[in-house]
Formats: sequence, structure tokens, C-alpha cells
Amino acid sequence: MIPVSSEKTVLPSGFQAIPLRNEDSDAPIAVCLLFRSSQAPNLILLRESFTTSIYLGCLADRSGDVKAWLEIWVQESERLSRSFRVYFNSLSNVVLDRRWRDRVQTFRLLNHNDLIETGWENENPLPAFIETKNGEIVHPRVSGSNLVLCRDDSALIAAGLPPYTATLHRYVWTGSSGNTFWAISKGAPQPAGVGHIGEITPDLVPFNPGAGLFMVRVLSPLNLTGFADLLGGKSWTGPAGWTGNFGGPYALLHDPTALIEGGAHLFAGRAGKTGRLMEILHLKINLVYQLLAQLRGAIQDQQLPFLQLNSESFQVALSETGAGLPFFWTARVRLVESICSVPIQIKTSEARYFVPAEDQASSIYRPQLFSVPATGHANLRIRKVLPPVSDGVVLEATLVSDEPLHIAANDLIHLELVLPEERIDLYGRLDASQALAAGETRLRTLPQRFSETTRAALIKVAGASVTHATFEVLPLLSSPFDMYSAAVLAIRILMVDDENTLALALDEVLSLARQISAEYDSNLLFSERIQRIVQRDQRWVESLGPQRIARAPALREIASRIIPPELWWETIGFVTCLFPGIGPDSFARDLGDAPPWALHRVFDDALAQLELLQLRSRSLIVSDWLQNAEMQEVIADLA
Repeated sequence: MIPVSSEKTVLPSGFQAIPLRNEDSDAPIAVCLLFRSSQAPNLILLRESFTTSIYLGCLADRSGDVKAWLEIWVQESERLSRSFRVYFNSLSNVVLDRRWRDRVQTFRLLNHNDLIETGWENENPLPAFIETKNGEIVHPRVSGSNLVLCRDDSALIAAGLPPYTATLHRYVWTGSSGNTFWAISKGAPQPAGVGHIGEITPDLVPFNPGAGLFMVRVLSPLNLTGFADLLGGKSWTGPAGWTGNFGGPYALLHDPTALIEGGAHLFAGRAGKTGRLMEILHLKINLVYQLLAQLRGAIQDQQLPFLQLNSESFQVALSETGAGLPFFWTARVRLVESICSVPIQIKTSEARYFVPAEDQASSIYRPQLFSVPATGHANLRIRKVLPPVSDGVVLEATLVSDEPLHIAANDLIHLELVLPEERIDLYGRLDASQALAAGETRLRTLPQRFSETTRAALIKVAGASVTHATFEVLPLLSSPFDMYSAAVLAIRILMVDDENTLALALDEVLSLARQISAEYDSNLLFSERIQRIVQRDQRWVESLGPQRIARAPALREIASRIIPPELWWETIGFVTCLFPGIGPDSFARDLGDAPPWALHRVFDDALAQLELLQLRSRSLIVSDWLQNAEMQEVIADLA
């Protein structure tokens, strides 16, 4: 359901709510865009990517009263056309449109209550500008007709223009092939007679000049890490350029003191600092739990990993409560990343592999992959064609190359063989069970279903060397890749403060994880092993101790005495187990360790363990232990 504010919300001076459709100006309620005419930028840009601009909007009634806050997603193509990505990908308007519709469909499945459908999710709206004097949406017109996006390739080609379906260039016209075209993007070809849309809109503010597809969603102004910082004692100022507040539970977020005294926490004031520490720990553990639960649910629905999560992939929604009830306890984590990976179905096999939907930029939230070179040529010796089984035929082979091949055990290797009879694609993995000579790599193919003719051709060349076989390497990535991202987000939530950056905290946690792995002992409980390591080396307490949970000096000073060390270090130990393949305690052996058609199951054990940590932290808030801790704190102050 759309969260409707219980109090009247007044827009800051200079801002107005402009209906996306002019005919809605007199409607009882309308989807509106926030606009200010007094200064640039005129629109409040919440965030953007190469393909999307997301603006602040609202749901307003006829009197102008804001009933709910929205985010308005607008498809972009011009920004992408100037990016390096266009040189490395077969990108076009059609590809962008398809990805946009897939994204909308994902949001429908994840949380349809947050999506307000306008019809522009699938059909391009008219090019839109804003007239600043009257504050309204304007659609350019020529000779009494609206300019519309031209998707007619034949008309574009006849005018000497690049087609819509094969490029990122966009042109508008009045809908008749005899009329003039106007280019939308600055780099689009403009032969004689073709103008630019800016020539007929010189005094208007661009909003959606490219007639990009739309999406309107309920706004959760806080992202996950912003809320984690709030819990730790840091203020939140809202989006850049926004001078107002969002009312309700968001009204106090700019003032940490007001949050403590104003009902955000269960424990308030100086007298409640002991309880507030345990409350912060519990709420942060709950954030990690919700993060993992949202991720599991989304992957279960899609049966696709994301492979590109980061700190902007999750938002936190707060709800209004009754008088005296702590609204921080209403925090609801929402997954807002909507672009899943692309599945690769291996021909003649049931195996499933995935690649990111977009180019992978370097990010601290993603594991580094070292499979190089990605493609190449080598000689292949087929050692043995094993007897057929129910899943297909398996081959053992040796790949011989002059250059070193850095192939991980979980990488997928695609081989293309040109035999006298036919061309054959093989898919396999590294077989590291045998030591080979330099330049040789032993492979074992996945079970593949071949015809008897193909199988006979493979048996025929067994023992011989197939020269110049083409190969490419694809890392086996699945839902554990997203678990790695969740681990880094958990570190960001629990251990980053004014002294500890995410890079430092991540490095320390990974070091601790490797130490735990090096001292693995199946006869000892995990909690016992991590306690031994921490007690032996003060470094871990200094870098990752419970003082990291809060930013206020008064809370940091007492954190190590108030927060039970067993609970804290088991929580940190849990985070180390989220990293795939870092040791025997990891929930996943590697980045591809998930059932092909049940990718969500990799999160089950992690959620079960984290639920127990949640119960333990919650019991400390409502038990007499807090009273004992308060007495300990008084004694410590007098000592």
C-alpha cells in the first residue's frame, strides 16, 4: 500500500508540484514532479545511471497537499551514447527498451505495491519539457501537431537518418514521412533539413526530451547505509538540493539529539545509553537479516542472481507510529535493484550459467575475478570419451597453450572444435586432480547430449591433437556472488564509523576470516575458535571491536563493557562465513556453489543462523540483563 502521510506537508519555498499530465491539473489526485523555477538545477535528481535519471516526485491532491513521496524514473539514451560502453556492446534503442520493460516486470514481481503504473512503462510518452513561467509540462508542437518519437526505421532511412532499432540515436517528427525530423541527442547525424529539438525549445527546461519510457515508484528516501549511519548516531540531510523534509518519521532525521529524545529509539536520553547500545546492535543485525531475506526472495522469484549489487541497491522505508512508539523499529528494507543477470543456457546440457546484464565496473561490493585471458587459441588433446550416461557424454581432454592460462576451478571453459565432419562446441571445467607439464591444463567436460554421429567423430579424434581450438573462459557466477555483496554491505552496516572506512573494515574482516580458516578445528565450535583468536590478538578488538557499532563518544567508551563479547564476535564471525570459499565455515564453497534451479537455497543456512543472533540480541533488550549492565556501568564510573 502507498504510505499516505497523516499530517499536511508543505513544500519548501520556491518548489511546486507539476502534474506529469496537464489534464490532471484539476484531478482529485495526480502524480507530480517536484520543480523549482528560482534556481538551477530545477529538478531534484535523486540518482542516475547511464540509462536512467530518477527524480523526486509526489502524489498530490487538488489543493497541492502532498499525500505520498514518489520517485520518477526516466529512460535515458543520450548519456549512454557518449559512454565507452557503446563501443563494447551491441546497444541500441530496442535493447534499452527491452531492458526497461524487463526491469518494470521485475519490480512488479518483487513489490507491486510500490509501483504506480501510468502506461508509459511500455509506450513512449511525448517528448516533455517544462515551461518555467507557468510551471507546467510542455510537449513541443509543429504546425499544430505534437512531435512524437519516430520508431519507423523505413521513414528514418528514407530521410538519410540512422534507424531506431540499430542505434542509440533518436529523432522526433509529426508522424508523417513527408515532415521534417528533429534530432534529440547532440551527437545524432543532422543532414540538411534536419534540425535539433533544442532549436524549437530554447526557453524550456528539458525533462524527458528523448521520449524515454517512464516508471513511477513509491519513494523510500533513505538508502540502507544511510539508515545504518543514523542508527550509529549520524545525521541525515536528505537528497542534494532538497531543502525541505519528507514529514512523518523523516522529519527528525537531520538532528541526532532529537532522534534520541523524540521517539526514534526505544531507549532515550543519557539514562538509556546502555539499552540504546543493545538496541542499535539488534536493529543493525535486523538490517542484515532483512537484506538477506529480500535478496533470497527476489532470487527465488526470478531464479536469477543479480551480480551487480551495491549500497544503492537497497532502501529503507520508515513508517509513522502511535505516540511514544519508536519508529526506528518500523524500518523495512526494500530491494530496489531491478536488473538481474542474463542466463546462458548451454546447448546440449542442463547446466545454467550467468553473466551480468551490464558491464561490470570495479566495485568494493563485488569479488575480483582473475580469469585471464578470457579468449584464445590452443591445441586440444582428447584423452577419453567416456561411455554415455543419462545426462549425456563426458570427455577428458588436455588444453595446451604457449601462454599461461589462469583458469579457476569453478570457471566454465567453452571450446569450439572444427573437425572434418562438423563443428562442435564443448563446455567443461578444470580438472586439478592431476599435475601436468607447464602450459597444459586438464579438462573434464560437462555432460552433453550428442548425436551418435557427433559422438563417433569425437571418438575418432581421441588421442590426436586438434590444433587451433578456440576457447573462452566464463567464471561460474551464481547467487553466492550476491552473497559476497551482502557480506560487504553487512560490514558497512556493522563496522564502519568515523575512523573505520569500508576499505579498512573489509580488509580486516577478510584477514580475520583467513585466520579462522587457517585454525580450523572440527572438534571445536565456531564460537570457541573465534574467541580464541580474538583473545590472543588485541588487533581484532581495536579494528573490529563493538565500539564500531556507534559513533557517539559516550556510547563508544562503554561498548566493550556493555555488548556481550560472545554475541558480538559471533556476529562478526557470521559475516566472515558469508564470503564464498574463504574457508570451511563459508556458506558457499565458491561463487557458483548454488543449485542451478534453486539459487535462493544458498541463503537458507545463513538466515537460520542470523535469526538466532537476532533472538539473542532482542532478548538482551527486554531482559533483566540490562539492569545488571546499568549497575556495572555505575560501578565502572565510580571505580
